[in-house]
Amino acid sequence: MSTPPTPPTDWPGPTTTGVPSGTVLVPSGPLNLRTDGQDVSGLDIIGSVNVYAKNVVLRSSRITCTGPGFAIRTFDSATGLLIEDVEINGDGETDAAVGHADYTLRRVNIHDVINGLSLGTRTTVVDSWIHDLAQADGAHNDCLQTSGADDIVVRHNRLDAYQATTGSPMNSCLSIQATADQTVRSLLFEDNYCNGGNYTISLRPDLAAVNLVFRRNTFGRDYRYGVIARPNLPGITWGKSNVWFDTGEPVVT
Repeated sequence: MSTPPTPPTDWPGPTTTGVPSGTVLVPSGPLNLRTDGQDVSGLDIIGSVNVYAKNVVLRSSRITCTGPGFAIRTFDSATGLLIEDVEINGDGETDAAVGHADYTLRRVNIHDVINGLSLGTRTTVVDSWIHDLAQADGAHNDCLQTSGADDIVVRHNRLDAYQATTGSPMNSCLSIQATADQTVRSLLFEDNYCNGGNYTISLRPDLAAVNLVFRRNTFGRDYRYGVIARPNLPGITWGKSNVWFDTGEPVVT
């Protein structure tokens, strides 16, 4: 496998994601957010963030999570979480940056986690960068994972599953592991740059899916087997607007 080309500035990267330049951060320990509408900003958080309230905003902050589990986790009472201009560093040990449902990410820089995001119901990820996943024994490293969820939007992100320093493609940029009792419905995946993975888009053979749309995405070639596993499964729409980064030609499945 070759070293992937550097994506142009059309996609998110180090200068357009994470804590805005010039932001002064105040040291903080782990947080348990229980107040509806709480606005948290400008923190350098060591540890995890647990969200129990509605319409919480976490912005312009850095989270360094030094253990297993999630760097940010929403619990059942939490809806409408907004994570904006945040850096999440998993320190090579954190299972995933964010889980599970009812959240929106904007301009977030995620790295050194075993997996990027757990996409539950009503999740949106835009203008964000997931890269440098942390290899761990027995792990299936994915930038994004989902099963049993509705209403997911993944738009204009840079998903770098390929680990250039080791030559490992990792497992996938997006893994959809939905079975008959965990159907994924209404997933829109558009305008993303994706590179790496055994399959860049991983779909299980017994996938249960309704209205999963892939369009206008751009793909690198640092995968092991292919861009998408089983693109003709029921419920999958794969548009001709999905193209190769190096040629601009359609990815033929």
